[in-house]
Amino acid sequence: MQLTALEEMERIEIVQDFWVKDGARRSPDPGQMRKRDDFAGIVRLIDIINSDTVMLDRLKSGLARAQALRAAAVPASDVEVESE
Repeated sequence: MQLTALEEMERIEIVQDFWVKDGARRSPDPGQMRKRDDFAGIVRLIDIINSDTVMLDRLKSGLARAQALRAAAVPASDVEVESE
């Protein structure tokens, strides 16, 4: 996910730089620059989470609880059983 956010951030920047250098625009599109900044924020957030073991452990336990709740919420009649 972090790599995808980084690549999208770079793609937006490259495209906007191209349009300015090509003369099609005088300045980069502000909406696209906000998107680029949002992706940069995602990259930083993932860096922070990965460097903090307490936060990482909390996320892992939260995901495990969510999966357990989803599994418990599926009624037995909705589960398909394959037969041979």
